Amino acid sequence: MQLFLLRHAEAEPDAANDEKRTLTAKGSKQARSIGKFCLEHGFVPEIILSSPLVRAEETARLVARELNLPKLVQIEEFLRPGMTAERLFSCLEKYSGKASVMLVGHEPDFSSLAGALIGGHAESVHFRKATLMSVSLQELKSGAGTIEFLIPVKCL
Repeated sequence: MQLFLLRHAEAEPDAANDEKRTLTAKGSKQARSIGKFCLEHGFVPEIILSSPLVRAEETARLVARELNLPKLVQIEEFLRPGMTAERLFSCLEKYSGKASVMLVGHEPDFSSLAGALIGGHAESVHFRKATLMSVSLQELKSGAGTIEFLIPVKCL
């Protein structure tokens, strides 16, 4: 499975409720840039799974729109902040038939996940906002991943 990890784009710093923080204009532009990059380079996942938090869902939907696949996004509770690698592996089992899956989520979860995927430590990888990482997985378990690329949005 090709697994794409995408940290949500820049969101407003304050809101009455953290779960309802929306993307800034810069964040919307970042998400569209990621989508365009993926389309131009043929990195089109079969499905995009997003955290239910507004900033992640908005990021996922903007990426999907740029891929010309607006119905590609599915909200998954397991991607809420606090996700562990073990929980991810368990929840991804139902998508094991997919060749490629994009996850849109949060820090520090994605740094920890990336470290687990490649058999390193949480500090091995740092996800800035709107950073995209591609990992090739032979099986859904820690240490089974190979990094294909890691690109912060500012490099696109």
